[in-house]
Amino acid sequence: MQKIILIVGQSGAGKDTLLNSASKHMECNFVKRYITRSPDETENNYYISWDCFKTLSEIGYFIAEWSAHSNLYGIAKNDIKEGTNIISVSRQVVEKFEHIFEDVITIEITAPKEVLLQRLKERGREKTEEQQKRLERMYEKINAKKLVTFNNYLEKEASSRKFVELLKRIK
Repeated sequence: MQKIILIVGQSGAGKDTLLNSASKHMECNFVKRYITRSPDETENNYYISWDCFKTLSEIGYFIAEWSAHSNLYGIAKNDIKEGTNIISVSRQVVEKFEHIFEDVITIEITAPKEVLLQRLKERGREKTEEQQKRLERMYEKINAKKLVTFNNYLEKEASSRKFVELLKRIK
């Protein structure tokens, strides 16, 4: 049986930091995304060109794909394994996973705006104007059958510990 735990949340909420920590403390399948942008040191994904992504998309390689912030993201069909799969995705594809798999839980990672802004600044991926746009974006409500909210506002180690505890309870 396949259990799917989807991780969603705003830029700067700390999804990748939490996932990196959890991967060191749990035996699960942490599914990598295919992304068309430059690698970020906090992420563990496959970075590919637009042409490569388009080719993989055309041959049906992805179980889900989406675009965000001028980049393409995808999850490969063959990367979903038996057991527990933990996947960072866009809220745009939650319903698709729920349609395909029986056992899906979505965890929305949140943080206060001042924390989000500080993390975006530290990450340094965007200019100040783009950081502000990300914070001001209105996000559509997550339509998930099973939704859990995790407020990631604590210091990194404390939040990571609480996140791993949550994942273990869900698993």
